[in-house]
Amino acid sequence: MNKDIATRVTTGVQALALPGQREGWQAQHRGSLLNDAQTYDALADAIQADLKGRPVDGDLPWSAALRARKRVKPLREAARAMRKAARAINGTVAAYEETQPEVVARRREDKALKKAQRKQQLGAAAHNSAEATLRRLAPADSEDGPAGAPKLLGDFLGPSNKQQRGA
Repeated sequence: MNKDIATRVTTGVQALALPGQREGWQAQHRGSLLNDAQTYDALADAIQADLKGRPVDGDLPWSAALRARKRVKPLREAARAMRKAARAINGTVAAYEETQPEVVARRREDKALKKAQRKQQLGAAAHNSAEATLRRLAPADSEDGPAGAPKLLGDFLGPSNKQQRGA
């Protein structure tokens, strides 16, 4: 690897790691990529205009324009690639910001808290549902008492229950 490239990569990684320098690195690289894209687009426009103005004997009316578009297509694709690289710079900076240890720890704590709250809500809903079912299904305490009087599950299984199995 070229020393110049290695130095640039090392300083780029160091700049991304420091929050104060991250924005400057992003602006510098994104600006240079967008500037290159504009240069390629301008060059493609100039070449396309020049080639359109050079008709060849036997051309159909649209042949010169079609030939010009074919010849500048690689420059247009290069400009598109530069704009895509500029968007990737933004994604790289966002990835560094999202993976800061403090941010990751806070996000994990929030997720665990929300999970605990959901479990608590589900447990409360299940408890209330079970209570309502037991109240509805509970037999009357006496012959003239209303059915569905609130009872505990222990009332059915305790020693006062006269119906025993296997006797």
